[in-house]
Amino acid sequence: MNDVRTVVEVKALTKVYPGAAKAAVSALNLTLHPGEIVALLGPNGAGKTTAVKMIAGLVLPTAGSVHVMGHDMMRAHTAGVRHIGAVLEGARNLYWRLSAEENLRYFGALRLTPRRQLAGRIDELLSLFGLEAQRSQEVRHFSRGMQQKLAIAAALLHDPDLLLLDEPTLGLDVKAARQLEETIAHLAREQGKAILLTTHMMDVAEKLAQRITVIHQGQEVISEETQSLLRCYSAQRDLVEIHVAGTVPQALWNQVQQMIPDATISGENGMTQLLLPALDQALLLRLLQQLDAGGMAIQEVGRRRARLEEIFLSLTESEQMDG
Repeated sequence: MNDVRTVVEVKALTKVYPGAAKAAVSALNLTLHPGEIVALLGPNGAGKTTAVKMIAGLVLPTAGSVHVMGHDMMRAHTAGVRHIGAVLEGARNLYWRLSAEENLRYFGALRLTPRRQLAGRIDELLSLFGLEAQRSQEVRHFSRGMQQKLAIAAALLHDPDLLLLDEPTLGLDVKAARQLEETIAHLAREQGKAILLTTHMMDVAEKLAQRITVIHQGQEVISEETQSLLRCYSAQRDLVEIHVAGTVPQALWNQVQQMIPDATISGENGMTQLLLPALDQALLLRLLQQLDAGGMAIQEVGRRRARLEEIFLSLTESEQMDG
């Protein structure tokens, strides 16, 4: 018997499409609890969207099981779907020629939200997402950020326990993305929603998710608490970051790589960043002297923990990426 305090329990979830040489998703295991945000990460073609659609009941698994609030999505699909709200990238989440309120009334009716509750629920969600002033405005005039907020509001009309968000910040400007991130965090923290998030924005996943699951070529690579993953990786690979003014000449960079083969370099806004694995003090001093002798103005030297983006690349770049 499934514990209903577990919002979602996924066991050995597998999908093999007819004629495919390999599984789109293979033996995926996943759990979500109330108030928890889990980020499902992977390169393009890794199987993220297929996994989310199977959890949502939109794609039939080849093998394995999905339980939502104790309901088997294969045997009690209708009961399970009542607990799910979803905003899927590329899906018809809104109707552009309807106003914000008309969209919410339409999707509320589809979700069988009781009429006596719907008006109050619409007011509540428009307020939560800061869209009261756009209540009567057609969605085709909305910014991308406003569209995303309204789509999530529509997914929340029936007060689901589980929210599935596929690339929710894709295409948003910095301000809109930050506002949406704050709202997602609020939904988990204050309303106890379990949220499964897919994103290519590693900083968003690192900021919002309590747990990270990475899949690659349909298979789970790692599933770990976010902070534990960051601590573990940082302990294995302490990083040294050096910022210098201007661009490092190729000849000088070749010398640096001969000294430290694992060094990487990136440039932005007239600055160059050198990222290095852990160095003993003597080697670090030699490197700094070499940069100084090469005419580079050293702006900053420090150590920092690994970022999720670096961990993600280390977990997925060893094999050929799917398209």
